[in-house]
Amino acid sequence: SGDGGSPAIWECPLCLAELTPDDFCELNACGHRACITCFQHYLRVEITESRVCISCPECLEPMHPNEIKSILSNPALFEKYEDFMVRRVLAVDPDTRWCPAPDCNFAVIASECASCPKLRCERPGCHSYFCYHCKAEWHPNQTCDAARAQRSPNLRSSSVAYSQDSQHRDDIKPCPRCQVLIVKMDDGSCNHMMCAVCGAEFCWLCMKEINDLHFLRKKKILWQLGTLVGAPIGIALVAGITVPAMVI
Repeated sequence: SGDGGSPAIWECPLCLAELTPDDFCELNACGHRACITCFQHYLRVEITESRVCISCPECLEPMHPNEIKSILSNPALFEKYEDFMVRRVLAVDPDTRWCPAPDCNFAVIASECASCPKLRCERPGCHSYFCYHCKAEWHPNQTCDAARAQRSPNLRSSSVAYSQDSQHRDDIKPCPRCQVLIVKMDDGSCNHMMCAVCGAEFCWLCMKEINDLHFLRKKKILWQLGTLVGAPIGIALVAGITVPAMVI
């Protein structure tokens, strides 16, 4: 605060700059405040990295979408944020199917379509047909397995090209729930992954959704085997020590 007629000065907790109160904004949920420039930079990074549940940069209190919109002042970037929110909701819907056509991210809510699996993308300019079951392009007079086998030579050739070039690029795999591509740096980090779009937690090695016990399973089995093998030996040792002591 200033003395006399001098204006009040606040310090931003993020960049430590000393600015006037007009350069700050305060969050309604938690009351934390920072300069508008820092908030805008923080939101740009979070949205660019496809994060949907954006919280206060100083605590874990979630920010309201209306508050994000007013602080961001970037309609194009906020539209991308809204797309991520919609995609996250659709990703957990078991009836959602994404159009497999190139450069098309249109979703179809296909409820009760298992008996009639031919779906049509309703995006203007696309109108591609695809299968409800295998989620690939429509394959008339073919089962999903037969169509998958027919596509396998192309998949094998592309996988060979990828493996030849894999030493020059990072590993890229699709999320097992929403199919968004995820990059994992080859730095020896943990294989427990979480999709920033749909929130799915999965194993990078087996690409299946998991919980925290997934990575403890092998250790648990080894511990159980060790217990089964070690218990008789321990009992025999204790008995061998106890019996002579009782005789004496």
